[in-house]
Amino acid sequence: MNITDTKINNGFWKERKELNKSVSLYAVLKSFEGTGRIRALTGDNDPTKERPHIFWESDLAKLMEGAFFSMQQEKDEKLEQICDSIIDKIIANQEEDGYLNYFFSKHEPDNKFTNLRDRHELYCAGHLLESAVEHHKATGNSKFFDAMERYVDHIISKFGKEEGKMRGYPGHQEIELALVKAYEHTNKQKFLDLATYFIDERGTHTTKEDHYFINERKILKEKEKDFDPSILPSFLRDVLNFGSDPHGTNSSSHGDLQGKVYRDLQYWQAHQKPVEQKTAEGHSVRALYMFTAMADLARLNNDDEMLKTCKTLWRNIVDKRMYVHCGVGSAHIGERFTFDYDLPNDMAYAETCATIALIYFANRMSKMELNSEYGDIVENSLYNLLLASTSLDGKGFFYDNYLECNPGYLHSQQRRHGIRDEYHICSCCPPNITRFFASMDMYIYNDFEDSLVVDQYISSETNFMNKPQGIKLNQTSEFPHKGFSKIEITDSANKETAIYFRIPSWDKNMQINLNGSKVDYEVVNGYAKINKNWQKGDIVELHFDFLPRYVRTNPNVRYNVGRACLFRGPVLYCLEEHDNGNYLNKLVLNTNNNLDEKNEKVNTEDIISLTTKGFKFKDTDNLYIQDKPDMMETSLKFIPYYCWSNRGENEMLVWVNEN
Repeated sequence: MNITDTKINNGFWKERKELNKSVSLYAVLKSFEGTGRIRALTGDNDPTKERPHIFWESDLAKLMEGAFFSMQQEKDEKLEQICDSIIDKIIANQEEDGYLNYFFSKHEPDNKFTNLRDRHELYCAGHLLESAVEHHKATGNSKFFDAMERYVDHIISKFGKEEGKMRGYPGHQEIELALVKAYEHTNKQKFLDLATYFIDERGTHTTKEDHYFINERKILKEKEKDFDPSILPSFLRDVLNFGSDPHGTNSSSHGDLQGKVYRDLQYWQAHQKPVEQKTAEGHSVRALYMFTAMADLARLNNDDEMLKTCKTLWRNIVDKRMYVHCGVGSAHIGERFTFDYDLPNDMAYAETCATIALIYFANRMSKMELNSEYGDIVENSLYNLLLASTSLDGKGFFYDNYLECNPGYLHSQQRRHGIRDEYHICSCCPPNITRFFASMDMYIYNDFEDSLVVDQYISSETNFMNKPQGIKLNQTSEFPHKGFSKIEITDSANKETAIYFRIPSWDKNMQINLNGSKVDYEVVNGYAKINKNWQKGDIVELHFDFLPRYVRTNPNVRYNVGRACLFRGPVLYCLEEHDNGNYLNKLVLNTNNNLDEKNEKVNTEDIISLTTKGFKFKDTDNLYIQDKPDMMETSLKFIPYYCWSNRGENEMLVWVNEN
């Protein structure tokens, strides 16, 4: 789907998109201006500010891509002028041979493509290329894309299996997605061929000593004495423990877990060829970008083996390595996948960028297979983790998204606490969330074998008149507050077409009315299929069961044994200290009691809270006691998870003790 085919036109998500464009985008832009990201493009570096680092270009590219998505739906001269100025500064740094990366051109010209594993050159190239494609679509101006195509040609001249070329690939996957986007925009085979090479070459080696990253380390170790760690942002020096070993060439010098975790080949998904991988390993964002690219290539190259691997990896993630709010990557150290069922609540990382990447993966899989699970994952991600990642006022952002928050504990661990950051030096998530919300129109509808697929119940209009479906429709949805959505056919080519309506996994009783009468439907892979000659004025009404429900985890998730969480429709709920007092772990659910719904507000946000009677362990003066602790009856109040941390720093709990 193109962003121009569908438009969110009313309701809950229209308000969110407007907030994203009018507030969040400019909040991120302001932080970029204040930290010198834009000024650095001209070489005018303020020594009092943070020195430019290796992925600032990617931050700018993501922010602009979000602006370009918005501009494709509605022209915005102000945004266009801002972005045009940034583009001019970026491409002014392009060298005669096409190379385009201002950090290396200005600060390390001799180190181009010498540290693919860590230095994000190809990652930045990917984000710039994606942004350039959307800029061309939005404005018709090709200057940005032309510059990036020259850069891609330069990369092609450097990398490949041909004699004299480097057999390398990026340590942080992303360019593969951009190359596919450029291929589908231009139909130029060179883009697809380079994306295929970067995936197929990854992890290939006959012996460990032949591995590209290992050999790269050996060369860099010789240069280590000349390396200036100050070129890395402070957070990277601290987190990666690069002070004495800036390139990570000597893992034996780090006797700690952190050093070992960061330096295994699994971290970069380079431990084996992608098509041979069976489990999601390493850095979660990198992994999911790679899986998304693999799904793209499986579709475009008709690669059945690659598709089979994608299905295997998908099952490993959603069955064993994904949080209930669709967060992925459970470990703070390494921002990575760990092992099956390792899903800690208070130490969850669950990076916002990783869930965006999970949506990408689900979306690409849905292009090849009619399976409602992909739409379920997108829906869960949207209403829970992604909504929670931005504050209700649109000015603050979460990078990690835990399911239990004890501010005192997080402070003691020197982790980000229960208040969203307006700015963080590694600013990948804020511009990524702004570009995603600007583009989410593309995830509502899909096509499958000349049929129309309704994947999300979001107020919107879409036009399939120039496609085999021959349908134009308008959807009015009351999600996430009420379980109702109405779809009206606003134009039709007067032909028989199947429409598939996703049956949410949480609803066992979805009812469909067609033109006022209940209709029976065929269930196909989790969708309600209605096949007919659709006419202008046909109305489909979908009724969903929004009764609150409790969810438990597989008992192998040791953190949640004896606990339950609460959903209403697609929305996850949580307890906050603001409503329930402190020490939330002392609270106990009685799941046999009724849940009362109440319309109220969190700040200015209209919500439906859920209240029930439960229990609370009584306090004792003793640290250890022999008898079972006493409990007293108490009231428990739940709010939507996406609203937490909007009333000041306080405790939060998703998984609650169950009586």
